Amino acid sequence: MASLSRAISGLNASQMGLNVTGHNLTNVNTPGYVRQQVLQNDSFYMTIGRNGNDLLSIGFGVDITEIRQIRDSFLDRNYRTEIGGYQFYNAKQSTILEVESILGEINGESLSEVMTDFWRQTNKLATAPDGLDERKAFIQSASVFIDKVNHIANQLNSYQFDLNNQVIDTVQTINSLSVQIRDLNEEIARYEINGDHANDLRDKRNNILDELAGLIDIQYSEDATGRVQVKAEGHLLVHGKFVNKMKLVQTQPMSPFVKPVWEDTGEDVIKMNREITSGSRNDIGKLKGLLLSRGNAPANYATDWSEITLNDNKTSEDEGNCYLIPKIQKEFDTLIHSIVTTINDILAPTDQTDPNAPMGQDTAKTKFMELFSRKSVTRYDTTQNYIAEDPNDPNTLYSAGNLVINPALLNDGGYNLLPLSRTGDVGDDSVVQEILSAWDAEKTKIGNNHSLNFQDYYAEFVTRIGTEGNEVIQRVQDKQTVVNHVDNLRNSMSAVSMDEEMSNMMKYQHAYNASARVVNAVDSMIDTIVNRMGVVGR
Repeated sequence: MASLSRAISGLNASQMGLNVTGHNLTNVNTPGYVRQQVLQNDSFYMTIGRNGNDLLSIGFGVDITEIRQIRDSFLDRNYRTEIGGYQFYNAKQSTILEVESILGEINGESLSEVMTDFWRQTNKLATAPDGLDERKAFIQSASVFIDKVNHIANQLNSYQFDLNNQVIDTVQTINSLSVQIRDLNEEIARYEINGDHANDLRDKRNNILDELAGLIDIQYSEDATGRVQVKAEGHLLVHGKFVNKMKLVQTQPMSPFVKPVWEDTGEDVIKMNREITSGSRNDIGKLKGLLLSRGNAPANYATDWSEITLNDNKTSEDEGNCYLIPKIQKEFDTLIHSIVTTINDILAPTDQTDPNAPMGQDTAKTKFMELFSRKSVTRYDTTQNYIAEDPNDPNTLYSAGNLVINPALLNDGGYNLLPLSRTGDVGDDSVVQEILSAWDAEKTKIGNNHSLNFQDYYAEFVTRIGTEGNEVIQRVQDKQTVVNHVDNLRNSMSAVSMDEEMSNMMKYQHAYNASARVVNAVDSMIDTIVNRMGVVGR
């Protein structure tokens, strides 16, 4: 009877091996599935005697000790760290590619071409300042320039709002994944506390951890009950039945943008008070990449650098120390504001005193007219005094997105209102020459560089974006290479191999058949002892 019990244990072990092998084969194409393996061990031995110093023992069959997953926790942690870095730089790469597309320097009509055409029309105007066609062409090229500038500014703002929506979606996804981990923790614990295995649920949880690691920097550990505790950015996210969700609040009072904070403490989830670099090892997670790209608010030339930099003790040129879109908005708008105000101040000075007016006539206010106007604020008040720009009121700024060509110049005959003569003499090109001289003057500063003229400033501006873009693209490629390498290592260990599983299936099938033959042999022996020997005895 003991032999029968041993044979039956072999049948059960082989049957379980076949079931697990079949389950592996069924999920060969299931994303994230980790192959499973049956671990077998001797049940126990009973000593039946001695042969000298050697014990004579007899085994009591085989036990299934575990149905385990073939995975490496070190590779899992490595993958989750690298995927977080990849997603961070991928978010930055998407932003820079979008900015390059908006500027149109690679495809489409670029701002540099529009600026060159405006400069060319200004030179033509200098040859015939009283010419009808020259004045019309000058105003038209200025209009094209402003349309392009406003389009770029509006596109940058729109993309900034799109990044804000991505931040909202990412936070909602993190909250949802956290709840799923909590629920899977409870399911796994409930199954395994009764001795069942929950490997498929563990696969699902590991897939969620992989996804979560791409969104935010996480640390995690598993307790004795099979539950996983998760921290995000050093703050407890999932613990037991508790999920500490994130909520969204305004980045600043009256700001259209939001940032994530912890529900339990109200603290910022992502602390943007230091530069984010690979050397600091804090360049992890899509959420952080989106926040760094978007910034806290739209920026213009009047925005203080302290609102754009993360670490005020470092400059805007230091790696990872600037919000991406706001920096581009400020540098772009600095150029536009400089061009617009330089030309306007020549055509319509803020101080309208005319040094050429006859004695006793110290002003000639009606002879001045600006080329570029603010959308809702006139240049002069009712007493012909200049309405100054107020950094606290965007409507008063000569800023990209808030500019139009002076409507008076677009009316019939408006080209005659251009104040291009200082003396009133026919052919006087002094005003146009002032504009050309100012255009070539090196007076606009970008970053920590020396001052540049308008054309060189824009070339430097575009070059800097392209250089940063190339660096980010290289980072993305490097991260992608590492992610693929680690993932391949995981798959080489954990993925289902058809050949190996078919080999296991044959092994377990032969073992099952062998155990079945033992059962048949024992059954035959029992039948002989019980039935035939019983007849002889009678």
